[in-house]
Amino acid sequence: MEVQHKEGEFFIVVDGKKALLDYTVSGKKMDIFHTFTDPELRGQGLAEKLCIAAFEHAKSNGLKIIPTCPYVKDTFLRKHPEWNDIAEHW
Repeated sequence: MEVQHKEGEFFIVVDGKKALLDYTVSGKKMDIFHTFTDPELRGQGLAEKLCIAAFEHAKSNGLKIIPTCPYVKDTFLRKHPEWNDIAEHW
């Protein structure tokens, strides 16, 4: 399951079903505002993989993350405090 990227979205497709992470970039800030995993794909850690890909992208491009999405803010960053240095305080 490979994470794919196009402007504004990271996604994984499995058997025609999708997990995705949506974002916008303004200046040097990347607002991750939405994640979704098809119900049939849940429980496989796909949202976490998408977040890691997005955070790596932000870091390599000198962007700060604005964690608007509740999953990113309440789950991912609590589980992965190593990314707090590039996340805006939430």
